Amino acid sequence: MPTAEKVINEIYLLPMKEREKVARHIIEFGIKGVHHDLPEILDVKEWQDEIASKPFNMKQASEYLGVSPVTLRRWIKTGRVAAYKIGRAYTFEVTELKRFKKNQSTKFVE
Repeated sequence: MPTAEKVINEIYLLPMKEREKVARHIIEFGIKGVHHDLPEILDVKEWQDEIASKPFNMKQASEYLGVSPVTLRRWIKTGRVAAYKIGRAYTFEVTELKRFKKNQSTKFVE
């Protein structure tokens, strides 16, 4: 019987175009289901909640916000972004980063 790990390894061996097709299929049908009477394969809300429950480190937060770690450090120092410092490392609550990112994108739209 195939396992998720074996399937994922096989996907990585595919050419990029084929990997993109697989990803698109998983997103489209895994979230919506092929037919309305079939169950969803992915519980997106549960998946997002799981990701949001673990704080981001500096690299993850800067990638999520689309800025360099230097810019993010500057934003922390000026109070623009909330962060928690543990020793020399910063951690970020995902929900706070999401709120910050949403507020930044609405400023540009107005």
